[in-house]
Amino acid sequence: MNNYKIKIVKIFIFIALLLISAFLFWRKLSQIFLRGIFSWQSLLWFGIWFLFFLVFWLFFSLLVELKAICFLVYLVVLAIFFLFFPFHYYLLIGLTVLFLTFIISRALMQKERNNRLKISLKAIFKSGLKLNLFFFALFFSLLAYFYPLLKIDERGINLPPQVLTWIIKPLSGTIRKFLPIFDLETTIDETLAITTVIQKPDLSKFSPELIKKFKGKDFKKIDPQEILKDPEIAEILKEQAKKVDPKFLTQQRSELAKNLGIELKGDEKIVEVINQLASKQLQNLLGPYLKYLPIISAILIFIILSTIFVPFSWLVFLVTLLIFQIFLIFRFVRIEKVMKEGEDVRI
Repeated sequence: MNNYKIKIVKIFIFIALLLISAFLFWRKLSQIFLRGIFSWQSLLWFGIWFLFFLVFWLFFSLLVELKAICFLVYLVVLAIFFLFFPFHYYLLIGLTVLFLTFIISRALMQKERNNRLKISLKAIFKSGLKLNLFFFALFFSLLAYFYPLLKIDERGINLPPQVLTWIIKPLSGTIRKFLPIFDLETTIDETLAITTVIQKPDLSKFSPELIKKFKGKDFKKIDPQEILKDPEIAEILKEQAKKVDPKFLTQQRSELAKNLGIELKGDEKIVEVINQLASKQLQNLLGPYLKYLPIISAILIFIILSTIFVPFSWLVFLVTLLIFQIFLIFRFVRIEKVMKEGEDVRI
């Protein structure tokens, strides 16, 4: 195989790496904004694929010299976005700005490459990467404005399930004041019934072995969570909870709703109640500024990402240098002397 054919194969490999990383990167982004999968794990995977996308973009934009091929691949990379997001003109405008950013960033890198007598990937990539990260931060902020993670409707603010898990710990102390035990997937009435039964259990249903565990102890003074760790006890108490007087539950629920300051019907799951409490606290905090929450969140995301992208760019440089050394070892790229008596990097 001659050098020209080898070069074509290498170009297609770079294109494939860039498109695959772009596909996975856009896919993870859609899971965060459209499906509300906002966990540490999803953010980590998003960061990993975004990192590799930037790394492969830098190599592709530096080593592929034909502008037409680069621009066509840029368009495909951005078009993949609409495989996961619905089409809207404002998103198209945002992607158009990214496309122009890619073109300008590539031009800056190629200019730096041509002006240097000795190859320095950090110097070549610096301006292009910095520009890309700035406009990606703007684009992510645009998504945060039109697809806010904190959704507002007639019921108030709805938090993503993963965000709820982050705030459960600080709110659990407040909830335990009124509900000694709670499980996120149980309803309010089920929780109240089990709590009532634990305070006055029917010990006649317990086996002698179970009674011995609590001999001389007052059920009211034992941590309910510890009691329910025993599967046999938990099953007995749940059966007893089904027989609790509905009128008594209604009374207990009314008192709980009054103490928490929210409306309760009884069939709400605990996780929904936590959502209501968090929503109420946010509404009290923001007050008349609640309607500006989307733009406020978009600005905050831009500021946060701009800050995070500073150390993130160092990580991109580090991974880029490591991959470049691997490319050199396996002769995927080479550094050679050119007529300007300096170094250049080529496929």
